[in-house]
Amino acid sequence: MSPFAVVTGGSGGIGAAVVSELRSRGWEVISLSRREGCDVSDEAQVKAAFSRLETLDAMVHCAAVLVKKPIAAMTLGDWDTQLGAGLRGAFLCSREAFRLMEKRGGSIVMVSSLSGVAGAEKFPGMSAYVAAKSGLAGLAEALAVEGRPHGIRVNAVSPGAVDTQMLRIAGVEGPRLEPAEVARVIAWLAGPDSKPVSGANIRVDP
Repeated sequence: MSPFAVVTGGSGGIGAAVVSELRSRGWEVISLSRREGCDVSDEAQVKAAFSRLETLDAMVHCAAVLVKKPIAAMTLGDWDTQLGAGLRGAFLCSREAFRLMEKRGGSIVMVSSLSGVAGAEKFPGMSAYVAAKSGLAGLAEALAVEGRPHGIRVNAVSPGAVDTQMLRIAGVEGPRLEPAEVARVIAWLAGPDSKPVSGANIRVDP
């Protein structure tokens, strides 16, 4: 029987690369994204999506939104949109994943960012994005502790600049990773070869 994964934000960027990489390794994958009819910041939609699943081996949270604005110009809606997809969505999907994994274990991977790593360079206009990514790294660390008794591993991956549409919005210059490079690290964390690893935040730097 093939292992089964849910990938949020799987319709583009790193998420789409993760979906492709997992499928190439024999996984069955469901992608959850707004383009595919699921807003991961909406509790009812997340519950409905996960209620159709009987088993789950891995959940990868890639969903993210970037609205680049100085803090003085940022609206509450801008802030909530970014924290909703990036952090609220991670909470909602992780809660459902835990409920499915409690009896047989599994792996959860949060796609954070160097933007969420203390001491790494930050860029103007990205305060909400940085807050969301910082929260993801902390959430992964906390859930790793909760998951240990159930055999649930939780890790974060923090890539640097990745060649995606979001990076073009951010306007960050310099060396870039390809989404497929990050996806291979995530696929390793999702699978059994990384079984001893939990509570880690792995930097993937170009």
